[in-house]
Amino acid sequence: MRKFHFILLFYLATLTLQSCKKEEKEREIQPIEVRTLMVGNTSSESSGGHFSATGRIAADKSVKLSFQVSGTIEKFPVSMGDFVQKGSLIAKIDGTAYQKQYEARRAQAEMAKDNYNRVEEVYNKGSIAEVKMVEARSNYKQAEASAQASYQNVKFTRIIAPFTGYIGEKMMETGDLASPGQPIVDFFDIDKLKAIIPIPDNQVNQYQTGDKAIVKIEVLDTEYEGEITEISVQSDSNTPSYTAKITINNDDKKIKPGMACTVTLPEKENASEETSNTFVVPVETVSVTEKNENFVYVVNNQNKAERRIVKTGKLYNNGIAITEGLQKGDQLITSGYHKLTQDTPLTIINKQ
Repeated sequence: MRKFHFILLFYLATLTLQSCKKEEKEREIQPIEVRTLMVGNTSSESSGGHFSATGRIAADKSVKLSFQVSGTIEKFPVSMGDFVQKGSLIAKIDGTAYQKQYEARRAQAEMAKDNYNRVEEVYNKGSIAEVKMVEARSNYKQAEASAQASYQNVKFTRIIAPFTGYIGEKMMETGDLASPGQPIVDFFDIDKLKAIIPIPDNQVNQYQTGDKAIVKIEVLDTEYEGEITEISVQSDSNTPSYTAKITINNDDKKIKPGMACTVTLPEKENASEETSNTFVVPVETVSVTEKNENFVYVVNNQNKAERRIVKTGKLYNNGIAITEGLQKGDQLITSGYHKLTQDTPLTIINKQ
């Protein structure tokens, strides 16, 4: 009887163990749902032949106007957005004190001139020493210079438009006390504008001033032809990127400084990495091994995950270039890859 119980317990234990192993095996072979895209036939690679970057529009000519002398603003006849012709009055401070100072020094200069003329006449007759004549001439020149300086202060009580343009932000209003060098208004010309964009360090040497570009103004849904007019030689402080400025014409005056834009620069014909075996893929699909090798996951012939070692190239706005390791037609796994290992069974959804 005990022997029978022992055999029965052993049989039940064996069935339980086999059942657990079967369930574990079934759990192990559950396929992972992934999304893929076909290498060589993706929208992300359509921009592999050019570089694109987002930026902003700025005025080609822009200045912050300020007084060179202090005083209370008594006239400010312009408003934000006004169109102002070159030479027109933008603002004026109370110049009464400067005018009186000029008149006083002008009078001193005239007196010094008269004194110099009398001394010179006496000197020419031989009735006075030369040193007296030289002293009188020096006093006259000093007084004249002082009067001219005072006249400049009178002129500095007015701000005149340095070119034809538009009024931007007004920092002060009539009645405010202005100090020398303190900006009171933004003034800019929008006949020509500049699109300002960053260019990464691995791209900057491909471009130079004079290269053509396409600037798309998102809010206007319009593209404009432009030309690179400036490229910085020092990278930004926080990122390894350089600033480029693309000049565009604004004949219809629809583009305004501050608008967002997308600039497209054509890839140079001699770019070494643009070959038939180079593909641009989403950056997030590329991982790194413990040996610092880059890899991606693709779908093999058995519908399982295959880890593929690749070599990367340039970084684009829409992805990163793969120069070795992928072939046209490969099914690159773009989602669910973080759950995968070599030969993981797959269920492909939303296949592209």
